[in-house]
Amino acid sequence: MAKPESALWSKFKQGTVGLGVHWTRLETWATPGIPDVHGIKNGRSFWIELKVSKLKSLNKVDLRPHQIAWQTRYSSAGGSVWNLVAHPSSRLLKLFRGERAMELAEGTKNREELTPDYETGTPYDWEGILNHILSHS
Repeated sequence: MAKPESALWSKFKQGTVGLGVHWTRLETWATPGIPDVHGIKNGRSFWIELKVSKLKSLNKVDLRPHQIAWQTRYSSAGGSVWNLVAHPSSRLLKLFRGERAMELAEGTKNREELTPDYETGTPYDWEGILNHILSHS
Protein backbone atom coordinates (compact mmCIF):
# COMPACT_ATOMS: atom_id res chain seq x y z
CA MET A 1 0.00 0.00 0.00
CA ALA A 2 1.30 3.45 -0.90
CA LYS A 3 2.25 5.88 1.83
CA PRO A 4 -0.17 8.82 2.22
CA GLU A 5 2.60 11.22 1.13
CA SER A 6 3.02 9.25 -2.12
CA ALA A 7 -0.68 9.68 -2.88
CA LEU A 8 -0.41 13.41 -2.12
CA TRP A 9 2.60 13.65 -4.47
CA SER A 10 0.65 11.91 -7.22
CA LYS A 11 -2.27 14.36 -6.87
CA PHE A 12 0.09 17.35 -6.68
CA LYS A 13 2.06 16.29 -9.76
CA GLN A 14 -1.15 15.65 -11.74
CA GLY A 15 -2.66 18.95 -10.60
CA THR A 16 0.34 20.93 -11.79
CA VAL A 17 0.70 19.34 -15.23
CA GLY A 18 0.80 22.10 -17.82
CA LEU A 19 1.90 24.78 -15.35
CA GLY A 20 5.53 24.75 -16.52
CA VAL A 21 7.18 23.30 -13.42
CA HIS A 22 10.08 20.87 -13.61
CA TRP A 23 9.65 18.48 -10.65
CA THR A 24 12.14 16.11 -9.06
CA ARG A 25 10.88 13.70 -6.40
CA LEU A 26 13.63 12.55 -4.07
CA GLU A 27 14.10 9.47 -1.96
CA THR A 28 16.04 11.03 0.87
CA TRP A 29 16.88 8.10 3.10
CA ALA A 30 20.58 8.74 2.39
CA THR A 31 20.44 12.43 3.37
CA PRO A 32 18.04 12.97 6.27
CA GLY A 33 16.08 16.21 6.33
CA ILE A 34 15.98 17.08 2.64
CA PRO A 35 12.37 17.71 1.51
CA ASP A 36 10.48 15.30 -0.72
CA VAL A 37 10.17 17.41 -3.86
CA HIS A 38 12.26 20.00 -5.69
CA GLY A 39 10.58 22.31 -8.21
CA ILE A 40 11.76 24.99 -10.56
CA LYS A 41 9.74 27.34 -12.74
CA ASN A 42 10.99 30.36 -14.66
CA GLY A 43 14.35 30.11 -12.92
CA ARG A 44 12.81 30.10 -9.42
CA SER A 45 13.75 27.08 -7.38
CA PHE A 46 11.93 25.74 -4.31
CA TRP A 47 11.56 22.66 -2.11
CA ILE A 48 8.38 21.09 -0.72
CA GLU A 49 7.98 18.64 2.15
CA LEU A 50 4.78 16.62 1.78
CA LYS A 51 2.85 15.64 4.89
CA VAL A 52 -0.53 14.08 5.61
CA SER A 53 -1.91 14.82 9.06
CA LYS A 54 -4.27 12.41 10.76
CA LEU A 55 -4.92 14.83 13.61
CA LYS A 56 -8.52 15.95 14.03
CA SER A 57 -7.31 19.53 14.56
CA LEU A 58 -4.14 20.57 12.73
CA ASN A 59 -2.29 22.01 15.71
CA LYS A 60 1.13 20.56 14.83
CA VAL A 61 2.98 18.98 11.92
CA ASP A 62 5.00 15.80 12.31
CA LEU A 63 8.46 17.06 11.30
CA ARG A 64 11.54 15.11 12.35
CA PRO A 65 14.53 16.91 13.91
CA HIS A 66 16.62 16.60 10.71
CA GLN A 67 13.77 18.12 8.69
CA ILE A 68 13.45 21.03 11.11
CA ALA A 69 17.21 21.67 11.01
CA TRP A 70 17.42 21.46 7.21
CA GLN A 71 14.44 23.76 6.62
CA THR A 72 15.69 26.27 9.18
CA ARG A 73 19.21 26.39 7.70
CA TYR A 74 17.97 26.52 4.10
CA SER A 75 15.49 29.31 4.86
CA SER A 76 18.16 31.26 6.75
CA ALA A 77 20.38 31.07 3.65
CA GLY A 78 17.60 32.67 1.58
CA GLY A 79 16.19 29.45 0.09
CA SER A 80 12.53 28.72 -0.54
CA VAL A 81 11.18 25.68 1.30
CA TRP A 82 7.56 24.83 2.10
CA ASN A 83 5.48 22.22 3.90
CA LEU A 84 2.36 21.11 2.04
CA VAL A 85 0.08 19.40 4.55
CA ALA A 86 -3.01 17.47 3.55
CA HIS A 87 -5.56 17.46 6.36
CA PRO A 88 -8.18 14.86 5.40
CA SER A 89 -10.52 15.58 8.33
CA SER A 90 -11.00 19.17 7.11
CA ARG A 91 -10.55 18.30 3.39
CA LEU A 92 -8.00 21.12 3.14
CA LEU A 93 -4.46 21.45 1.86
CA LYS A 94 -2.41 23.82 3.98
CA LEU A 95 0.88 25.40 2.99
CA PHE A 96 3.45 26.57 5.54
CA ARG A 97 6.82 28.30 5.06
CA GLY A 98 9.84 26.20 6.01
CA GLU A 99 11.15 28.99 8.23
CA ARG A 100 8.25 28.07 10.53
CA ALA A 101 9.46 24.44 10.90
CA MET A 102 10.16 24.67 14.64
CA GLU A 103 6.79 26.30 15.31
CA LEU A 104 5.01 23.64 13.23
CA ALA A 105 6.71 20.76 15.01
CA GLU A 106 6.17 22.18 18.50
CA GLY A 107 2.53 22.92 17.79
CA THR A 108 0.20 25.48 19.25
CA LYS A 109 -0.82 26.02 22.82
CA ASN A 110 -4.39 25.12 23.80
CA ARG A 111 -4.66 22.89 20.70
CA GLU A 112 -5.49 25.86 18.46
CA GLU A 113 -5.22 25.26 14.71
CA LEU A 114 -1.99 26.33 13.06
CA THR A 115 -2.52 29.30 10.75
CA PRO A 116 -1.30 28.36 7.27
CA ASP A 117 0.42 30.74 4.87
CA TYR A 118 -2.05 29.51 2.23
CA GLU A 119 -4.85 26.95 2.12
CA THR A 120 -7.26 25.51 -0.38
CA GLY A 121 -10.26 23.22 -0.17
CA THR A 122 -11.57 20.74 -2.70
CA PRO A 123 -11.29 20.97 -5.59
CA TYR A 124 -7.73 21.90 -4.77
CA ASP A 125 -6.32 25.05 -6.35
CA TRP A 126 -2.95 23.65 -7.44
CA GLU A 127 -2.16 26.75 -9.48
CA GLY A 128 -2.93 28.93 -6.45
CA ILE A 129 -0.52 26.90 -4.32
CA LEU A 130 2.19 27.24 -6.95
CA ASN A 131 1.56 30.97 -7.43
CA HIS A 132 1.76 31.51 -3.66
CA ILE A 133 5.10 29.70 -3.48
CA LEU A 134 6.54 31.62 -6.43
CA SER A 135 5.30 35.00 -5.23
CA HIS A 136 6.75 34.47 -1.74
CA SER A 137 10.11 33.01 -2.71
